[in-house]
Order: sequence, then structure tokens, then C-alpha cells
Amino acid sequence: MNDLTTYEWIEEETVSIDPINWNGGRVCNLIPNRYTHYCKIMNSTFYRDRGITDETLLWNQIPPNEEVTIDLGEGITLKELAKKYDITFDNKISTKAIERKLGGYPRYLIFPDEGRINMDVLKEMTQVLAPFNEHKSCYFFYNILKLIGRIPEEEVENGHLYTGKLKDIFTIYNKGEMDGLASPTYWWPEDRSWFISTDYDLDFTIFGGGKQLFNALMSNEKLECIEVDLDTRVDN
Repeated sequence: MNDLTTYEWIEEETVSIDPINWNGGRVCNLIPNRYTHYCKIMNSTFYRDRGITDETLLWNQIPPNEEVTIDLGEGITLKELAKKYDITFDNKISTKAIERKLGGYPRYLIFPDEGRINMDVLKEMTQVLAPFNEHKSCYFFYNILKLIGRIPEEEVENGHLYTGKLKDIFTIYNKGEMDGLASPTYWWPEDRSWFISTDYDLDFTIFGGGKQLFNALMSNEKLECIEVDLDTRVDN
């Protein structure tokens, strides 16, 4: 869609960041402030690199020109890592807490991607969303930072807005060059009953919606969801 007016309500209902009186990035800056329940969903699990046996080795200790090979092993949740490293597990926790605790990111861990929901997680999310969406159309918005390098340069202007059924997110996910457009910056149904935001530099996604859908996400054992509120910091 070339007409972005369907997107304008998001800016109207999201708190703008004030760079002069900066007080940290918060949930209210990423998502419309109309919902009763919010949570963050990790973009993927953490994975163990089976080729690394030294758990004290950090990524910042690896020589910059050294070839890196990865052998993905079992998944590990952020909650499990918080317990392992004695880190407080609350609504503000992020992977940065591990870096602060250890002085860097452990080399044996492969962290979730920033700005990109893992396909397995995306499939699980859409399965949870589907019963609440039924025949509604959905909107999928990509800001400019998610388009650069993935579509022709002359088409990168003002973001892109797509519309379709919920299942169409998988077609759009693989559209474009490199690793595809992947996760939308924002996606929501036509009645705006729920909303999902995946910021380009965060390794988790923010959900806003009603209690019933919130509970369905929080209780899903294949998703790592953490309840947040509008004032929860997202940058620490």
C-alpha cells in the first residue's frame, strides 16, 4: 500500500521520545498506549554453540579476524540464564544484563537476533493469534531501517505498508533480498484489538492487547514472554 494513513494512528497514540529530556526508552515509546495488557516476547531462544566448551570465553575476547563457525545446540531461555548467572529476572531484564554481569557476551551462547523474530517463534505467535483474528485483515508496516538493502534503493521511502490475512506475514517475511524483510516493525488487525512491535535494535518484541490474548501468549510454553507495562524500560 502506498497510502500510509492507516499507519498514522500509531504515531498519535505512541509517546514520542524527547531527546532533550531523555529518560530512557520505554514500552510507551514503541507501541500505542491504548491496551490493558503488555508483554515482551523474546525473538528466539538462546542457543548453545556445541563447538565451544569454555563457558568463560567472551565474544569480545575473540580476535576480529578469526573465522567463526557455529554449531547450534540446545535452546536456553533468558530466565534460565538469569538463574545461572544470578541476575534479577524482572520486567526490565534484557540480554544486556548478561553483558553487564560478565563483562561481555559469552561465546558459547548465540543470542536472539535484533529486529527479527525467529521463524519458529513467529509460527508459534501466529498460532496463538489466529483464533482471535479469524477473518480480519491485518496490516504489516516496515520502517525505512528495515527496508535498506532488502528492496531496490529507489523504493525505500517513508516505509512500506502491506495488508492481507494473518498468514500472509510469512510471504512478506521472505520478500526482498539478503535475509528478506523478516519481521514487520508493526503489525495489527483492522480492529486494532492487538498490536505487535519489533524494533530494529531490540532482540525482543512488544505485544499489546486484551487480557485473554495476553494470557494465551504468556501461557504458551514455546514462547518466552515477560509481562511489562507502559513505563517499563526497554534499553537496559
